[in-house]
Amino acid sequence: MNKHILTVIDNQLNPGKYTRAQLQDNAADADAAADYANAYAYAYDAYDAYDAYAYAYAAAAAADAYAYAYAVYWLNKYFNITGENKQDYIDAINKDNKQ
Repeated sequence: MNKHILTVIDNQLNPGKYTRAQLQDNAADADAAADYANAYAYAYDAYDAYDAYAYAYAAAAAADAYAYAYAVYWLNKYFNITGENKQDYIDAINKDNKQ
């Protein structure tokens, strides 16, 4: 489960839970992860890994900018390339919110 994507979805489900600074930090961390994945992809020809992190960064950046539709677009690309299930993220968020 990608922690940056988790934050983006949590922000969508719970508007106002995160400050702008927290969202900016999430986007910056996702950008650093994308840079690392890019270097890995170049070295090992693993471009799907880079794409997944790039989409995670884009979704995090969109959440930082409060551009909901843009974030949804990049989230969809992330889930399409990784094959992960968005509902698993929602379930994890709901579980955390119950505690």
